[in-house]
Amino acid sequence: MRRAIRLPLLTLLATACTAAAIAQSPPAPPPAPVDVAPAVAAEFAPLHWSPGSVASREDARVAAEIGGRVVAVAEVGTALRRGDVLARIDAAALRLREQQAAADLARLQAQVDYARRQEERYTALVRDAGISGAQLDQAIAERRMREQDLAAARVALEQARLQLRQATVRAPFDGVVVERSTALGEFLAPGMAVARLVNTAALEVRARAPVALVGHLREGVAVTLRDGGRVRAHRLATLVPVGDEASRQVELRVALSPEEAADAGLVVGAALQVGVPSDAPRRVVAVPRDALVLRREGSHVMRVGTGDTAERVPVEIGAAQGELVEVRGAVRPGDRLVVRGAERLQVGQALRVSVTGQAPVAALAASPMRQQP
Repeated sequence: MRRAIRLPLLTLLATACTAAAIAQSPPAPPPAPVDVAPAVAAEFAPLHWSPGSVASREDARVAAEIGGRVVAVAEVGTALRRGDVLARIDAAALRLREQQAAADLARLQAQVDYARRQEERYTALVRDAGISGAQLDQAIAERRMREQDLAAARVALEQARLQLRQATVRAPFDGVVVERSTALGEFLAPGMAVARLVNTAALEVRARAPVALVGHLREGVAVTLRDGGRVRAHRLATLVPVGDEASRQVELRVALSPEEAADAGLVVGAALQVGVPSDAPRRVVAVPRDALVLRREGSHVMRVGTGDTAERVPVEIGAAQGELVEVRGAVRPGDRLVVRGAERLQVGQALRVSVTGQAPVAALAASPMRQQP
């Protein structure tokens, strides 16, 4: 009898302990907010890396077209627009020459007017048989010579005005004065440099590649720029189709927009590396660089699985082009991969994909990694 009573009591106590334990256990964590981007199918080619440097497409040592004493020159660091004054040469003698040419032109114009009136009078006299035709011929010849002198005077006046304009050296393009080749008071000979002007908004990367790679290179092909730890995808803008006989290399140029140069902090003279295709492209599965989680025991990505839960997928890392990295493993094109917050995730943890996390998808879809046939 006592045993029968004791069993219900034990069952009641066990149930109460279980309920208390459940009440004291912490609630399940909320879904972790993450940003995602898809794995994509891309064409990667083995890269040959060459040293490159940033240069301006408009970099000139602007010279004076006439000689004279320098009376003004822009300071180093001055930003100029096309047509702005870069330097001035003393033009006092040129202004006097212009005035002399204008006076000569007026004098010869008066002589031509007189010669024309004289020709008209001789023509009337010949018609009335007052004089011989020889005198008329002489008047015509005199008028023609005066007209030629007048034409030469007009040319002389234009030359004087041209030299007067050339006394003001103007910027041939937008740029910044980075070096002065003369100073106030110095005398310049025609053709001597005044200053170096560089357009810092028209930048490009110049590099060289072996002639043997020309078969894989063409304008518009995808190339990679590497600046320290930053890797960016670009297009080859210019391939100079003439190799150097000594180095057996060709010149390559990659254009940079002002926004790209400013974002990367690149200036004229900066050094970086240029990766160009060295073989035919191959089809790979690529993931955003931010999706990779590197650990001592191996690399992996966190994939959004069924029910928006986290899945760990081990991968082997291959080649990289721009912001995409080749991976080998159980990742397929279209898989949603965590690109922000993956380090804190646990396998099976619930995920909340944020709206802003879809932004990388469009960026990857527009990526220039795929080489056009």
